[in-house]
Amino acid sequence: MITLLAQLAFAAPSPPAAFDTLPRIRRAIAACAPLFGAPAGVRLGCTDTTGAPTDTLRHRRMKPVEYSDGYHSRLSLHRALSYVMIPLFIGSGYTGFVLRNKGDQAPKWTRDIHAPLAGATAIVFGMNSLTGAWNLWEGRKDPLHRTKRLIHSALFLAAGAGFTYVTIVGDNIKASGQSNHWHRDIALASMSVSLVSWSMMALFK
Repeated sequence: MITLLAQLAFAAPSPPAAFDTLPRIRRAIAACAPLFGAPAGVRLGCTDTTGAPTDTLRHRRMKPVEYSDGYHSRLSLHRALSYVMIPLFIGSGYTGFVLRNKGDQAPKWTRDIHAPLAGATAIVFGMNSLTGAWNLWEGRKDPLHRTKRLIHSALFLAAGAGFTYVTIVGDNIKASGQSNHWHRDIALASMSVSLVSWSMMALFK
């Protein structure tokens, strides 16, 4: 009789697989339970029975970027010169407009100050280009606002190319005594591009 019962016990079918999954579900709930009391702002992931993290959406911590003291000094100078450029643009643009429209009838003071204003604009713009390019290179590894900095720099370089052309053509116009509409058009376009670049950095911080 005992032998018969032993044979029946070993021959009994194994329990369904569904009953085997219940302990796994209980272990998963127990692993996630402590997370309900986690402080706000802390992103944690549940772990399975092997200890492997199951939360694949965890963000990587951003690596801090250190800037030198020279970077901040150049940035302050760059901003100050950006404000200085605005009255220089207005002065050189207005005197150039009067000289073009009135020609020989233009007031003498416009002839006297147009060239110095244009020269000062070129110097200030050149210094701003140098400080901006230097800081752009130092901050090349900083992902914060990188797109805005690159667009600002591209616009600034385009305006610088325009001012270079205006300076060269301006000397030729003065020597030949003939007017050139490209001088005016490119000067106005370069000023406009500079103001757009300046406004982008001033307004969208």
